[in-house]
Amino acid sequence: MEIDTSEETEVPKLTLTDVGELEKEESGRKTALICRSAEELKAQGITVLDVRSQTIIADFFVICTGTSNVHIRSIAGNVGDKMREGGYRAKPEGDSDSLWVVMDYGDAILHVLSEETREFYDLERLWADAAISMWPQSDSAS
Repeated sequence: MEIDTSEETEVPKLTLTDVGELEKEESGRKTALICRSAEELKAQGITVLDVRSQTIIADFFVICTGTSNVHIRSIAGNVGDKMREGGYRAKPEGDSDSLWVVMDYGDAILHVLSEETREFYDLERLWADAAISMWPQSDSAS
């Protein structure tokens, strides 16, 4: 029996996050601030998961990649600073050598991971029923 391998599995392209729509609600404004703050420090692959119809623990997850544990901590630190300025507080989970830092802002949760950790845990696949979109990178972040 021969197996037809001529058809490749197509990876779906993600849409860009509609920032205007996102910012209509408080949890979306938090999410947008998290994304902008992560983008300032060159976080890679910033992805927004709308998990409102999947769980009550949060409305949105933001997942992004840092290139080293120093970069991961820097991204988390910048997000923490900007969120505090906006009146939001969270304690980062993950130690100084961590390859995954989580910051829980109630209805918006940030995950900053190394590339290998992100690939291994594949949160986007785990939450595949969520509406998943890519944060639109600004020209200044390139």
